[in-house]
Amino acid sequence: MGFTQLSFILRLLPIFFIIYYASPSKYRNILLFIVSIVFMSFGNWKNLAVLLGITIVDYLLLFTMRNYKNMVKKLLFASVLVIDMGVLLYFKYVVHTLPLGISFYTFMAISSAVDIYYGCATIGSFIEYGTYMTMFPKLIQGPIVQYKEIKGQLKERAISWNKMENGLEEFVIGLAFKTLIADKIAILWNDVQMIGFESISTPMAWLGALAFSMELYFDFWGYSIMAVGLGKMLAFDFPQNFDHPYASSTVGEYYRRWHITLGKWFRDYVYIPLGGNRKGKVRLLLNLLIVWALTGIWHGVTLNYLIWAGVLVFFIILEKFVYGKFLQQHRIISTIYVWFIIPLTWVIFAITNVKALGIYFTRLFPFWGTGEAVNPNDFIYYGKNYILIILLGFVISLPELYKVYQKIKDCVLFKILLIVVFWFSVIQIYKGANNPFMYSGF
Repeated sequence: MGFTQLSFILRLLPIFFIIYYASPSKYRNILLFIVSIVFMSFGNWKNLAVLLGITIVDYLLLFTMRNYKNMVKKLLFASVLVIDMGVLLYFKYVVHTLPLGISFYTFMAISSAVDIYYGCATIGSFIEYGTYMTMFPKLIQGPIVQYKEIKGQLKERAISWNKMENGLEEFVIGLAFKTLIADKIAILWNDVQMIGFESISTPMAWLGALAFSMELYFDFWGYSIMAVGLGKMLAFDFPQNFDHPYASSTVGEYYRRWHITLGKWFRDYVYIPLGGNRKGKVRLLLNLLIVWALTGIWHGVTLNYLIWAGVLVFFIILEKFVYGKFLQQHRIISTIYVWFIIPLTWVIFAITNVKALGIYFTRLFPFWGTGEAVNPNDFIYYGKNYILIILLGFVISLPELYKVYQKIKDCVLFKILLIVVFWFSVIQIYKGANNPFMYSGF
């Protein structure tokens, strides 16, 4: 079951929240735990078995760990890490079929182990821990909420009308980003693939790169907003996962604003423990290479993900040591730079077949390469149908629009607009014109 299924939006969600708000606070965790298990079971019982298996085993080891010190404590801690990483690597590199959300909840499991081991948080009841691991809003695609960030809220949180209203509004905005923008732009990227990479014109190849970049952005950002909104309705404060990355001056800044919780996870549990930027330039370079290699591996098993990560760390290193300050001081140049580099890197991310990836780049840069455009005017033919939605996506990506939103979000007319947008999104889903969330495959 997904966030964009009508049975979830119009049936499960309203019924669940009526029961949730009516229940005494001491029963809300167990109710959320049960509903999250039901939510996961709709997809595949194997998905649920893996999730519950990791949750139960980790809890038993972490609960036992609190009674020991020194070597036994280290052994129990190491066991949790080996089990969690072992399960993730087994499904990614041996089975090649990923249980839904495994990349996200294994990272949350590791977060809890590290936070408990180093005394940043304490292990509570199994229901509390199970709720943390299985909570359905963040289960499939994050945000990756660290255990220490949410432990207090698992024990005590207060429901308020203001939080519920704000959360519902955010859910509707995220739903609209997904169904009315991402899914519309997705058709253009699908058209590019249907034509064939060797047969598209160079302008069409660039339009396709822009289309995939925007589709991914509004798809993943939409999901994250929906998840944060549902969290607020449950009286949790989940961290935001995006901060207008296309307003960045550099690639490095872009990834501090994109999938923020994943970047923060790697920073807190890998980069800083390795020494961060505190041990000289050579160590800094090594740490960046390790973090980005792991980021590529986390995303997928095919070679394109390592190439994607390698290209990104290449530009990030150049920005740190060569031209980063220049870009920050020249806003127009830095904006062009980001909007040029980022879509190219997303093409690498999108095309898993390296040969096909090479063909696509020969169309982007037709100085050498294969094929000839079947229709040199394909850019005009397809572009005219998507120009408005692409311009809308560009405007929404600007942080200035968020400032406007903050000023008008309590206005009655804006709330009426959200109701209209919600039903437009529902109609879009009813027509069957929505795709699965793109990050569900990770």
